[in-house]
Amino acid sequence: MESERRRTRGVEGPEPVVAGLVDPAFVIPAERDQSAYPRFFVTLSKANGREDGPATALHYFMQEAPGGEWKAAVETWVATAASVPLDSENVWFSATTVQLRKIPVAAVSRDAGAAVLSPTAATDREVCGRFAEYMSFTTPDKPTSEPFAPGPLTDELVGRLSEKAKQPTFNGKITYEHEVTGPQLPVLKLDDGSSLVACPLVRAEEVRGRNAAVSFTFDNTSARGALLDADGTWWRSTDARLSLTALIELPPAGAPGPAQVAACNCVDPQLLGVTGKRAD
Repeated sequence: MESERRRTRGVEGPEPVVAGLVDPAFVIPAERDQSAYPRFFVTLSKANGREDGPATALHYFMQEAPGGEWKAAVETWVATAASVPLDSENVWFSATTVQLRKIPVAAVSRDAGAAVLSPTAATDREVCGRFAEYMSFTTPDKPTSEPFAPGPLTDELVGRLSEKAKQPTFNGKITYEHEVTGPQLPVLKLDDGSSLVACPLVRAEEVRGRNAAVSFTFDNTSARGALLDADGTWWRSTDARLSLTALIELPPAGAPGPAQVAACNCVDPQLLGVTGKRAD
């Protein structure tokens, strides 16, 4: 996405340091485009030892008030143009696995060095709500509409989530509900005319036995099993909350084609908490 790499010279606030990541490129909007707070900038970094690869860490940093501390608001990954091909579609990162689209996103557009933001950001961010709605369903049913380009991060992803209800240790149904959360992040314009929208989401995942007599269990090596102190325990129901981020690429204005999901940790989101009701 960015060939220019530079340090934090001229950037207000401390230098962002993320363990295991190197060679950051800074994507900083012009001050005129962020006249109010919170303000944001973005960093694009590489995993140490894999600088030539396309997998790129993407951090949105936010400053809530003048003189305030810059804090990471969203952390995810994306595939960018590189000299070597993507060797894996999955990147393990901060207790979650981010799945990347193989096709890289274009570079961020620049104007006199500053990152160009979408002039229709509020409208662009509505795609987050559409994605949340698309991803909300109860197994074995699936969404009937396809508002996004098909592929591993959309219809195939829904299929994988639905398949979780068919695991040998599970005899129940799962309800996925998603809501948009977090700050309204800047929408970046890319050199090919498209726009990149980051959608922070929270998933409420409700697992129920198919009827009152049916129970299920979890692998006690999983994060969910560990939090529940499961150890082979059988459950009537569990309710979990999980955090995920979808990166969605919108086509240029007037161009044909649906929105495309460029990256998401939708299969392995970060577990925030879980409660359960044990089988009698």
